[in-house]
Amino acid sequence: MMMTKTAVGYTRVSQDSDTSISDQKREIRDLADEQGLNLHHIYNDGERSSGFNNNRPEYLEMQTALEDGEASILIVRDRDRLSRDKRERSMLFYDLDEWAVELWTTAEGEPVDFDDDETWLIEMIRGYMDDVQKRREIQQARKKVRERIENGYDHGRPPTGLQFDQEGQYWVPDDEFEVVMQALKLRNEGHSYSYIANETGIPRGTLANIFDRKDLYIQKNQKFGSMI
Repeated sequence: MMMTKTAVGYTRVSQDSDTSISDQKREIRDLADEQGLNLHHIYNDGERSSGFNNNRPEYLEMQTALEDGEASILIVRDRDRLSRDKRERSMLFYDLDEWAVELWTTAEGEPVDFDDDETWLIEMIRGYMDDVQKRREIQQARKKVRERIENGYDHGRPPTGLQFDQEGQYWVPDDEFEVVMQALKLRNEGHSYSYIANETGIPRGTLANIFDRKDLYIQKNQKFGSMI
């Protein structure tokens, strides 16, 4: 009797990805069902996880599990979910081959044939192209950030209590801004993190970030306070 093969999945969403974690998980589960695989676990490094960072916790756990023989199949949406760095991806492919682990992509619905020399060449070229494309995207993003800073615009993800205006240029108060200002007021009165967290419902870790940005919030309050 043929034994059911065990598979694991891996998901990751970069900042500019058009595929959500839930979509990737659904595709992985669908492929496993179609192929009659036992899907043991889906490792997920979550939102905004860089493909150039090889120290992703779930990514490292996945490699350990595969090396230990916990699964013989790895399913991802596409190769770039594993890594955008050509060296890292090449090393992982060699490891998968050594561990006798099949790589399946939901985008193609079939395994990568590591036994074929032409496939190896194509995979190396793909890895190089993904690496080059991503590095260009990073350079363009950094250029845009520099331009925004030079033009006096806010940039990056808005802090707690703030959001971008309709033009996407400046941070303006959102629905949580009043609570943030309450937290700052309580801190100025000498209250502890625990007390403020209980009073406002803001987690202690978030409070630390808010207090570090005290001057920013005061500036925004002076500019937009009358509009709240």
